[in-house]
Amino acid sequence: MIQITNLSFSYNSREDRLIFTINHNNYHERLDFFVTRKMIIDLLHGFDNILITLCDNGKLFKQLYKEQEPLKPEASKEEKAETKWEKPISDGELNLTKAKAPILLDALSYTTHDNNIMTFRFISNGEPYAISTMNCELFQKTLSSLMRVIPFVAWGISRHILD
Repeated sequence: MIQITNLSFSYNSREDRLIFTINHNNYHERLDFFVTRKMIIDLLHGFDNILITLCDNGKLFKQLYKEQEPLKPEASKEEKAETKWEKPISDGELNLTKAKAPILLDALSYTTHDNNIMTFRFISNGEPYAISTMNCELFQKTLSSLMRVIPFVAWGISRHILD
């Protein structure tokens, strides 16, 4: 199981899924998880419970989320076509920079410890692949980053799901 040292989030419009990238700067310990809309909704409901019960009702999260700007959507295909310096990348070139194929995230379990410390396990096909331990402050900052990339309108999710 891989220890998570950094976690980033992105949206893949072609797959219509979020991607959780774990340890993006370490080729040997990098993992990419595809996360479906249903899984995100389930996770957000669970995260809401964590905010309420462990993290002072999400006070820091609400402040961070209110202050941040959502990420801009990707440029349309017409705009991309006008950029003359871009060239298509072949499958062979992509394979050189690709770590491993993304894994579908089936579950994210957590356990709590003293002082509101939480341990999260990222699970696919019943097997834990990665683990992260964080306090409430880091959890709320991470959740705020995740919320920036969710395509709320396209997925029919209220932007205020955690209010």
